[in-house]
Amino acid sequence: MNRYLLQLMERGQILDRQLQIKIARSVATKGAPIDPANLSVISNRFTKDNTALMKAFPDLGESALKPKRAENDWQEPPVGNELKPQKVITAFQGRIDTLTTSQREEMTRQAPVVDYKQYISKTGERVLPKAAKQEVAKLAAGRFRPRNDIGKVDEVAELPQYTAIKPRKLGKKSTGNVIVGCMKNEAPYILEWIAYHRAIGVDGFIIYTNDCSDGTTEILDRLQAMGVIVHENNDNWKGNSPQQAALNRAVKHPLVMNADWVTHIDVDEFINVRHGNGTLPEFIDQVGDATNVAMTWRLFGHNGVSKLADELVIGQFDQAAPKFCPKPHTVWGFKTLYRNINAYEKISCHRTTKLREHKRDAVKWVNGNGAEMDGSIADNGWRSSLKNIGYDLIQLNHYALRSAESYLIKRQRGRALHVDRSIGINYWLRMDFNSHKDVTIKRNTNRTNAEIAVLKNDPKLRAFHDSGLEWHHAKATELHAMPEFEDLYQQALDLDLNDIERVAWCLVNDLES
Repeated sequence: MNRYLLQLMERGQILDRQLQIKIARSVATKGAPIDPANLSVISNRFTKDNTALMKAFPDLGESALKPKRAENDWQEPPVGNELKPQKVITAFQGRIDTLTTSQREEMTRQAPVVDYKQYISKTGERVLPKAAKQEVAKLAAGRFRPRNDIGKVDEVAELPQYTAIKPRKLGKKSTGNVIVGCMKNEAPYILEWIAYHRAIGVDGFIIYTNDCSDGTTEILDRLQAMGVIVHENNDNWKGNSPQQAALNRAVKHPLVMNADWVTHIDVDEFINVRHGNGTLPEFIDQVGDATNVAMTWRLFGHNGVSKLADELVIGQFDQAAPKFCPKPHTVWGFKTLYRNINAYEKISCHRTTKLREHKRDAVKWVNGNGAEMDGSIADNGWRSSLKNIGYDLIQLNHYALRSAESYLIKRQRGRALHVDRSIGINYWLRMDFNSHKDVTIKRNTNRTNAEIAVLKNDPKLRAFHDSGLEWHHAKATELHAMPEFEDLYQQALDLDLNDIERVAWCLVNDLES
C-alpha cells in the first residue's frame, strides 16, 4: 500500500499527515507485535559494517550490534479481499482529490512566488543545498518566518547591575528553591553556573554525575564538603539514559521532596529573570498561584568566539536566536520550574510527567510571560507554540555551544563512535543563532563574580577548577590534531548564515526536525 501511496504523491496528489494516519488505521489488523529478531532480512544488511564497528571500538562489546537469532523470517500476514491496497485507496480517493484541490488553491492564495536570492547571503548561496534555498523562499512568504518583533523587554539596553541579595531563611523542613542537574565533564563551567543561580535566589542543588574524567567529580565533591551542593554519583545508572536514571532517583531525595520549587536544568542553561531585581523569588511572587512554568529556551550562538577561555559564559555570548522562531523544533524547547505539590510522579528532561488525576484541578501552567497556557500542556508537550510563546518575565538562556572549541569537546564527549561529519554539523546548525543581541542576563555579572570569588576563596576548590580548565585546553588541542574534528571545527566557523537560511537548512537537512 505504501508503494501505491508513493505513486499517488509522485503524480502530484497531496496526502497530509492526518489523512495518511486515517488510511493506515483503516488497514490495521490485530495480533502480536513483530519480533525484531525475525527482521533478519534488514539486520543482515548491516552485519559487515557492524562487525567492523565492534572491532574498531572494543568498548562496545562483542555482542553490542549483533541481532538476536531469528526463529524465522517475517512474512506479511494474509489479508482479506476487503483490505487489498487498491480497494483501500480507491475508498479514500475522493478525499485525496478534494484535499489536493483545496491545498493547491490555498497555496496559490497564500504563498506568492518569492525569489529566494533577496533573502540569501553569500555564504548561503555557496553552501546551501538546492532544497534549502527553495525552503528559504517558502519561509520568507509564510507565517513561520523567523523574526524578533515579539515581547516588551528591551534586550540591548545596558541597564544598571542587579543588586546582591542575602541568603533566605528557610523553614525547618523546607529546602527552598532547588535545581536538579546532571553533568559529565563540565569542569570549566561549574563554578559560574552555581554562583549565578545562588545569586538569583536558588537555595539548593543536587547534581548527578557519571563517567567524568576532567575533574568535575572533584569540584562537586569539594562543593559538597563546603555545604554548597549535594553530589550524587551516577556511574552505575540503569535504564535508557543516565539522565533519566538520575531524575528517577532525584524525586525520592529529601532535598527535592522538601523543596518549595524545583527545576531540572543543565550546566549550559541559565534561568534569566527579566524584571525587578532579577531574582527567582520575585518571579515566583509574580506568577501567583501557578504551579508549573514553561521556561522557553533562548538559544545563544558562539558569537564569533573560537577559543575556550576562563571567562563568564553570560559575558562572552550575547547573540541569540530571534524570539519568534517556531522552526526548527529545538528553538522553542522549554524546561519546567514547578511548585512541589506532588502533582506529578516523575521528572523528565523537559518537564514533570505522569499527572496524578486527583491533582489535575490544582495544576496551572504558565509561560514566560506569566500567562496561563492551554490545558493540554498539563499532560504532554516539551516546547512552546505559536499560542503560548513568551519571554518577558523569564527565559532560559541556553548556551549549547559556547565557544567553537567547547563545541568540539561536547560532540566528542557525547558520542561513543566516530563523529560523522553531517551529524556533527547538524547540531551546530540548530544551535548557532547569532542574529539578535540580548544582554539582559549581564545585569547579573557583578553579583555572579562576587559569588565566584567567595567560592574560590577555598584553595582546594580553586585548584580543582584550574585543573579542569587545563584538561579542557589539552582536550581541545588533541581534537584539533584529529582530521575529523578539525574538519568539523572549520566547517562550523565557515557557516555564517542568517536566520532564515539556518532555519531552512535545518528543516531540509535535519532528520530530528
